[in-house]
Amino acid sequence: MFIREVKNLQFYSQLSLKHVEDRLLINADFPKDFLLKNRLDHPFLYVTLYVRGGSRIKIIDEGTAKLYTPSKKEFAAKTYNQIVKFAMKHAPQFKNLS
Repeated sequence: MFIREVKNLQFYSQLSLKHVEDRLLINADFPKDFLLKNRLDHPFLYVTLYVRGGSRIKIIDEGTAKLYTPSKKEFAAKTYNQIVKFAMKHAPQFKNLS
């Protein structure tokens, strides 16, 4: 599972644990070939931002109810950074960075 790009990121929901982390659900358009190759029906991004640094991106496929935890190496660097920056814009504990 290698993710080269996602488009049309849309904030969906968030959970904030004060002074610890923010967890966000983000809708995105994945490339068709990526969806077919990985047999994903309706994936969305589950992003965890840690207040003291670090992030984790998971993919939840709503269609099959499966959870995927790709490593950072499985994302193109530009795509990974795009997702994290988008998440930080919508995370309550990172509002001061906007």
